[in-house]
Amino acid sequence: MSSDGIQRAVVAFSNADGGVLMVGIDDRGEAKGKPLDEGLEQRLWEIFNNVESPGGIEMHGVSVGGVEITIVSIARRLQGVAQTSDGTVLIRRGKQNLPLTGAALMELMSQRVQDSFDSSLSRWRLAEADPQLSALLRAAFDISPALEEQDWADALEERGMVVRRSGEAVLTKAGALFLVPEAADEFGKCYVEVFRFPEEGAEHDQRVVFGGTPAQQVDGVTAWVDSELGFDLVVVGRRRHELKRLPVRALREVIANAVAHRDYQLSGSAVEVRVTPNEVSVTSPGEFVAPVTSQNLRNAHAARNRRVIQTLRAFGLAEDAGRGIRVILSEMAQDLRSDPGFAEQPQGHVTVRLPIESPVSPEERAWARELEARAELLPEDRRVLIEAARGAELTNAVVRSLLNVDSATARQSLQRLRDAGLLEQDGERRGARYRIVPGLGRPAWVGLDQAGLRVTALNMAVHGPVTNAAVRRELGLSRVEAVTLLRGLVEDGLLELRGSKRGSHYVMARAV
Repeated sequence: MSSDGIQRAVVAFSNADGGVLMVGIDDRGEAKGKPLDEGLEQRLWEIFNNVESPGGIEMHGVSVGGVEITIVSIARRLQGVAQTSDGTVLIRRGKQNLPLTGAALMELMSQRVQDSFDSSLSRWRLAEADPQLSALLRAAFDISPALEEQDWADALEERGMVVRRSGEAVLTKAGALFLVPEAADEFGKCYVEVFRFPEEGAEHDQRVVFGGTPAQQVDGVTAWVDSELGFDLVVVGRRRHELKRLPVRALREVIANAVAHRDYQLSGSAVEVRVTPNEVSVTSPGEFVAPVTSQNLRNAHAARNRRVIQTLRAFGLAEDAGRGIRVILSEMAQDLRSDPGFAEQPQGHVTVRLPIESPVSPEERAWARELEARAELLPEDRRVLIEAARGAELTNAVVRSLLNVDSATARQSLQRLRDAGLLEQDGERRGARYRIVPGLGRPAWVGLDQAGLRVTALNMAVHGPVTNAAVRRELGLSRVEAVTLLRGLVEDGLLELRGSKRGSHYVMARAV
């Protein structure tokens, strides 16, 4: 089936009662084969993403008579009407995809009226817009402040922020959100609540509310959380590295997505951000927008509030359509962080979790950054190099397990590091072994066993009180690893814990 045929079938099934596409079956019903691999999945999503408002889509591979084919399930669209990329509306009748026009089209549309929050009318006229907010919006859209009011209204109408009623420019709710300060109050909990938790399981010790326009919310929350998280200060050789505890671009995109894609009609719920020592989680009211699910969000994309997200892009606070999730994943990988989590909560909200903890320490990240002066390293290359610096002898199998990749990707990473002069190879083909090149100046703490870590922590305590943060910084441990090390020394009677919460510290135990 051609790309156009697949697109038309998706539209027709979405506007009917759903249906199934079998990719790899010819017109005579014979299985020719089309396994669901990464390449096919990506190509299919490129087609699906050109469909306007499709129903929910799921894909899985099956075997028919020993031949692998791909099954695509399309659910009925409950609200709105699906269209092809050129605006054609189709519906499935029997084995045909039939175009809908005239009375039949009007009937379907009346059955599926979707009152889009951001495109519906507000009670404010454009003349009531706040002058300062208008100036900010003009700058974001790159519209001259000298533009006449009539032309300014036309520009906003083109962007879905104004609708003409009896010759008067009336703001849509999207327009009101960006141009009327009191709009958020009328729309309910149209703000972001941020909660800070000092440790896991504790009550929050700070709550901050960010109101204003969606752009002001995204900007304000991102800056606050970034400042609260701070950075790890690492010295490698003579160079100081200030390493953000989360990549700002990923943090901003998660917050922008929550604000833009929230269901504003759930007026009793605010966007909620929780900041703990181990992660930042962002919960947005409303379910995923079809066809997006937690399983396909890397490929599928859809917008609940198109005007809001488009305006945030104009402010430079959100990525282009389809790039947001990829940017989040890429930024976290570039920063050698654990993968973010995406989940739909039982109450119909979506939560994104950004782990602060990392499989590598800040010192290792800084050391890998130093080596990038020699060669341009991919995120996976840096992770492999750090494993080698820890003393590991690397093989293709070891790297496959480490990165959860196939053999070809593992081999390419090892060979890039070898060709850059960072790894040395011993043996050929399947017998190849890789070790770090001697003299790269890896940190002295890399490779310390548990006994060495205990001795170093005790040596620190000899010179004065020791904190969890100091141990993490000195030994390159995670928060959990540092707590485990220090508690072990307390249990063995070598250290004593003094103070509580943020004032806790460890001192040498008194001799009995």
